Amino acid sequence: MKKHRWFAALAVMVMALAVAGCSNPSSGTGNSGDDNPVSQQPDYSKCVVGDFVLKDGTILSKDKTPESDTVAAVIVRAAADGKPALGVGIVHKKSAWCTESATGYNTDITALQGNKTSDYMDGSDGWEILKKACSDAESNPGNYPAWNYSLTYAETNGLTRDLAEGWYLPTVAELYTIYQNKTAVDASLLKAGGSQFGTSYYWSCCQSSSYNFYARGLYFDGGLMYDYAKDYGYDYVCSVRAFN
Repeated sequence: MKKHRWFAALAVMVMALAVAGCSNPSSGTGNSGDDNPVSQQPDYSKCVVGDFVLKDGTILSKDKTPESDTVAAVIVRAAADGKPALGVGIVHKKSAWCTESATGYNTDITALQGNKTSDYMDGSDGWEILKKACSDAESNPGNYPAWNYSLTYAETNGLTRDLAEGWYLPTVAELYTIYQNKTAVDASLLKAGGSQFGTSYYWSCCQSSSYNFYARGLYFDGGLMYDYAKDYGYDYVCSVRAFN
């Protein structure tokens, strides 16, 4: 009788351990056979403006304070109306749109013409458009410093895995969205130790509709759109990415 009780107790313990080792099928987390949890795809559709996307791809509420050097991006547009959430990289720099020697300097790139509310508004394919219009873009991306900064943003800032790609130079419309949410965005950028938009001038990827050698930007003190010479190297550049 005692022997039977011992076997019964052992069986219960084995079953309990088996259940404890299984993941909850609805949570997406648990043990994968070793001590590392199975990663769960973050639901970026629930992000609000100001939320943090960390370097491991996870989301941190804007109401929290992230640890030093952990933030990849700050959400500048929540997912809505068929558009995914949009995030901006936390490091910005001053740069020219292109050099005076670049083919694009005196080229009217009509496919890139856009403003705050119409025409070219989603810059995710901007580099492909530029390459079609400018023969030197693919072979000499350094001729287009603002573009090249955005294209290499992940590599420059140590972002890997899913965050290693998808970064681009925003349109005027996308910059204007950031401007409209500037208070929340800058507050989170400050928490993350990043660059704030403040009252600075920022290049967009858009071509001026007035002059071949002008590109378009946005002034963050008032949200005014402006055109200026493409080789001017004292306006800021940021890099954005869709999160979906």
